[in-house]
Amino acid sequence: MMNQKHLVWLTVMLLVALVSPALAVGKASQSQDQSWNEAAKLNNQAAAYAESGRYEEAIDLLKQAIALRPDFAMAHYNLACIYQTQGRFALAIESFKQAVRLNPSFTDAHHHMGVSYNKTEHYADAIECFKRALQLKPNRADSLSELGFAFSMLDLEQDAIESCKEAIRLKPDLTDAYSNLGVAYFKSGKRTEAIEALEHALRLEPDYAEVYNNLGYVYDDAGRLNEAIAAYHQAIRLKPDYPEALNNMGLAYCSLGDYGPAIESLQRAIRLRPGMAGVHYNLGYVYSKAGRQRQAIESYKQAILLKPDLAEAHNNLAILYLQRGERALALEQYGLLKLINYEMAEKLFAVIYKDKILNVGRR
Repeated sequence: MMNQKHLVWLTVMLLVALVSPALAVGKASQSQDQSWNEAAKLNNQAAAYAESGRYEEAIDLLKQAIALRPDFAMAHYNLACIYQTQGRFALAIESFKQAVRLNPSFTDAHHHMGVSYNKTEHYADAIECFKRALQLKPNRADSLSELGFAFSMLDLEQDAIESCKEAIRLKPDLTDAYSNLGVAYFKSGKRTEAIEALEHALRLEPDYAEVYNNLGYVYDDAGRLNEAIAAYHQAIRLKPDYPEALNNMGLAYCSLGDYGPAIESLQRAIRLRPGMAGVHYNLGYVYSKAGRQRQAIESYKQAILLKPDLAEAHNNLAILYLQRGERALALEQYGLLKLINYEMAEKLFAVIYKDKILNVGRR
């Protein structure tokens, strides 16, 4: 069974793009409308707050501006940008929708709505947004790169490769386009091209932690474990609170049979983000490989607590119980597994009643 690794699919980083005071005031003065003037002032004050990181105060001001002028498309857009920066993607999408409803030619709103759809794994919707942005502005390289990302996630690798290459043609120094191209190549089975694209991204931006993680992932998949570990170390050096890279590094160490560093890496990942069921699962796997059955059982239990339908955890936990002579507990896991994955459960059932002990499977 495959282990659960994390490949970070890169998207263009969003900076809060708030309307400049001059633009807002210009619109207000043209309308000669007091409500526009007041809404523009609130919008501009929100921009100042957002630039200094005072997002909640900025949100409150933008909501006031929208209450005064519900047809203020830029205020809806700015509100969406702040939500997106905070990772509140569902709220961002709703505000972007309002912005493009009021101004269908609002290219930035279409683009960033697509980014939020990518973040929430609604890739078909993201593709529609990026296509609309590109209809309005055909040479927009960041939209092409993001479109490539969405294509990759829908397993449309050739479309992804073409989009990323066009983004690079238009903007040769667009780091994320090279990174997304590397991901697309990897998903299409072209490891050599993937490594070349990711290494090019790092030449453009040597301090990009996510690219180092992705490069490590590709090295790992190619069996180049020492190079993978070196890449993961670089990712973690640049971004110490990076649980995905720690998880991946732990599994690379495990593949080398170096269980001490593997366990330490996975434990660090869990301390950073305790709710990642897959990392608890992977820790259970490494513990079992290291002969630490009790700790493996506890890790699998925690994985199941976080993700009750994690079939492999139920299976591996049952096998550990069998290895310890605890058939009743193994049967309990069989009963739960049968509701999740009938085929896997039947194989486990045969093991239980033939008194055969299988090695714990790796996810």
